[in-house]
Amino acid sequence: MSNDIAVRLRGRPVSGRTWKHVETKRSSSIKAKAVIPSWSSRSAEREARKLIKEKESELIAARKERLASAKKRREEKKARRQKNEFKSSSYQVISNQHTVKALSKKQMRMIKRTRMSKEGQIELVGAYAPTLGDATSAPPSKKRQRR
Repeated sequence: MSNDIAVRLRGRPVSGRTWKHVETKRSSSIKAKAVIPSWSSRSAEREARKLIKEKESELIAARKERLASAKKRREEKKARRQKNEFKSSSYQVISNQHTVKALSKKQMRMIKRTRMSKEGQIELVGAYAPTLGDATSAPPSKKRQRR
């Protein structure tokens, strides 16, 4: 009886939320338990994920190997082409620098010069190509402007 009176004499809530009810049961008894898969199913799933990861890493390694071999083939082909081009070329040495300076841009594009490549091979390059290790071929440095 006294419990019923306490419920009836509760009064109006300060927040104004009159639809709120007084909780009488434990919330843990109302909540539904989460469905947890069995240990065997979890271990089987883990094993399947492990197999997938292994297969994926194998595929990635095979792709990297394929790309590396293709790159090596390309470089060998380029070196062979440059070597053959250099062998088959006939050239005339221009010793007078005034002759070179008097040429037009169009004529300069026709001229090739030789230089040593990074691999140690002699290669033919255009007249405007930078020499390897040359300080002038580096991009110009930016100077600070004073205000």
